[in-house]
Amino acid sequence: MRNPHLDKAKGLLIFLVVLGHCLERFIGWIDPNSALLSFIYSFHMPAFIFVSGLLFKKHKLFEKILFFTVLAVLFQILYFCFESFWQHTQNWLNWVIKPYWILWYLWGMVAWSLITPLLMKTHYPLLIAIFASLGIGLSPFNNYLFSIGRIFVFLPFFVAGALYGKSFLHYMENTKYSLWIAAASIIISITLLALLRPNPYWLYGSLSYQQLQIDAVHGVLTRLWLLMIASCGIIASLAYASKFPDILRSMGENTLAIYLLHGFFIMILTKLITFSSTNWMLNLVFCLVISILLCVILKARFLSRSIQYIAMHITQFLLKLMQYFYTRFL
Repeated sequence: MRNPHLDKAKGLLIFLVVLGHCLERFIGWIDPNSALLSFIYSFHMPAFIFVSGLLFKKHKLFEKILFFTVLAVLFQILYFCFESFWQHTQNWLNWVIKPYWILWYLWGMVAWSLITPLLMKTHYPLLIAIFASLGIGLSPFNNYLFSIGRIFVFLPFFVAGALYGKSFLHYMENTKYSLWIAAASIIISITLLALLRPNPYWLYGSLSYQQLQIDAVHGVLTRLWLLMIASCGIIASLAYASKFPDILRSMGENTLAIYLLHGFFIMILTKLITFSSTNWMLNLVFCLVISILLCVILKARFLSRSIQYIAMHITQFLLKLMQYFYTRFL
């Protein structure tokens, strides 16, 4: 049975994903847009990943990992072909070693689903995940390749969701202080963010400290600070979710299609539309309208079901193929 509280939270988060991409592509990281983008990017994917961890189950683990791998490869090909046709760019190497734009999350799901059960066997899974998140920035290689940086930077949120997500959600559904908790978390998050004023690249979680041109000590402290900001954002987004409008519930029930398909529409719109107005508020309203329309259109249940149907059939075919080769040659 679906949890309406959780679905509304997912609906809010997927809307913020789409809005963040619209703001970034149409307006960019310029003031005052940078402040709004920084706030959105500081927690929207950590919260989305926390919820993914909350929903994580080890049942049929290999099948789930293969399913996300199929989705990632399928949409990597689709986005490559689409960009090659629409923007006339062809760089096969980049597409092999770098997940395209929004698709890093799918590879993250593959990695987190593999890593989390192993961490669960230790005494301190969340602590180890936090050390991995802080430590990946110390690595000498390009953290952007294969989304290795993002996978480890955001690992603690998936592990935290898997460990404590259900109990945290249950508490928030039943406490009478949810509004106060949400308000306090937002205030703390905004305050910490205003004090730090991070470079946008920090919020992506995709680069090492060396790539960010900062020493190891300051790099670790900055990333730890951002983990705290994201944690406040997660608390805020889940604390008061039950009071969100019902339209977010239907969006939260169909996040897969919204997440995977909105990128195509944003690419088309940014190619066709150029902002001539210097009025930030007008541009913001435009991005809000576009984001709402995309979410309302793409939340259609048949879209998510169609994607799941295709990916699951490919997954089942690959499982049967593996089983055949295993019994035939091993």
